[in-house]
Amino acid sequence: TNCYLVQGTKFEVDKRYKIIEPMSHGAYGIVCSAEDKEIGEKVAVKKIEGVFEHITITKRTLRELRILRHLQHENLMQVKNIFITGKKTEFEEIYVVSELMETDLASTLKSSQPLSDDHC
Repeated sequence: TNCYLVQGTKFEVDKRYKIIEPMSHGAYGIVCSAEDKEIGEKVAVKKIEGVFEHITITKRTLRELRILRHLQHENLMQVKNIFITGKKTEFEEIYVVSELMETDLASTLKSSQPLSDDHC
């Protein structure tokens, strides 16, 4: 694995991913843009920390991952990979690799720019 320090947080990812830069930081983790060196594409890597600290966080994380894995639509981001680091019996964080999008839904909705067909 390769280790990166992103805004004071350790990202420990498979060697196939090269972390490029942080994109956003939320209540449940940090999202970075990365390069998938195996397929030569840019991807987003989300690190979800403390997934077992509280049962509510555990359930939300599981729900999000299960829904995203099964939804296949051109207007939804596609999960490419889900992985953990360290021992399977002792992991504390989950990494989710997905398509790299220009923006997220929250930023689009907050924007004063009017939506048009170009946003589809």
